[in-house]
Amino acid sequence: MDELLAKLTNLSYDFFGILLPGIIFNIFLLLIWIALDSLVPVWTNNSISKFTIQTLPHLVDTLSLEGRVFIVIPLIFLWYFFGHLLNWVGRSGSPIAGKISDRCRVYQSLKFHIPKPESSFDPKLEPLFKVIQKEFSPKGIMLAWSSLFPVFRIYLAQNLSHSLVTTYQNKYTLHRSITTASTLLFWFSLLGILGGIVTMYFYCIQPHWPFLIALPIGSLILVWGFSGSYLYNWTLFGNSIVTETYSLLHASKKCSIL
Repeated sequence: MDELLAKLTNLSYDFFGILLPGIIFNIFLLLIWIALDSLVPVWTNNSISKFTIQTLPHLVDTLSLEGRVFIVIPLIFLWYFFGHLLNWVGRSGSPIAGKISDRCRVYQSLKFHIPKPESSFDPKLEPLFKVIQKEFSPKGIMLAWSSLFPVFRIYLAQNLSHSLVTTYQNKYTLHRSITTASTLLFWFSLLGILGGIVTMYFYCIQPHWPFLIALPIGSLILVWGFSGSYLYNWTLFGNSIVTETYSLLHASKKCSIL
């Protein structure tokens, strides 16, 4: 049972941290496709038709079971690739000292440099960290957080059946990738608006303006919300490692004394 739970925990990162962000980004692309409306055939010389909300259900109904399987398998690989791409881009942010304002967070995120705190856990937990740092460091050497936290995770995985560490890791990875996907949606939407203006001037063909204009506004809200949630869960991830390791060590010592 423990081995099954461990495997499910490992798979949860691939789903929530990689596959699910890829699906969300795919949905964002479909939203842009819908918003561009009749511009897509014009831009692609009718190689790609316009996409509506009714297109997808109609397409699914026309496919046989073999056809659906034939489409789903490549889609899963595409979502997995999208998820890794979002994860790679999202990790490019640099730590920022002090309190990160909403304006700074959104601005940095729109540059594909999602900020994160300089400290990997709440500074108020520093006394607890020093205790476990001393326990896991060789004599005469005080190892830094970057060297210790992988050791802490292995220690928790081997000795703690229920941990919040993986939960918060999945959350901050998912929210960071959604922030990156929302940033891409913002810039693609702006390009779509610019292209729509040019196409309207030369060809008198317009996109779905209300929907297209709503996309960058909605994407900004998503960037603001999920970049903040990413910072929050990033800190909770470090806090969980520190507090759970300290609690496990303290409980072990207390049991040994009794």
